[in-house]
Amino acid sequence: MAFVTHNTSRKCQSRSGVNSMPIANAQPKRIQSRVYRQCAKDGFNARIKAELSGNVPNVVPLYSHSLTRQSYFEQGWHAVTHLHVLKAREQHKAQAMAVPNEQ
Repeated sequence: MAFVTHNTSRKCQSRSGVNSMPIANAQPKRIQSRVYRQCAKDGFNARIKAELSGNVPNVVPLYSHSLTRQSYFEQGWHAVTHLHVLKAREQHKAQAMAVPNEQ
């Protein structure tokens, strides 16, 4: 790795080590274990369901007494963004409009 010198008298072909580093991946690594991946999906879906009902608890609910499974559930729970909530609300409204009210 080469570093740029600020000497302007000669032309420098090297780049800064900071600028040549790749940008961190925007997407997190995929969870390899299907069991733990399902725990994270369950956490994500539970958070979406809580957001849609308007009853979001202050702490992440207990999913499992297994610390590893609970950890993946919490990762899924905290992965929900405002955009996910907005999209879920739009989908919920669209489903409600598609199904006629039976009275």
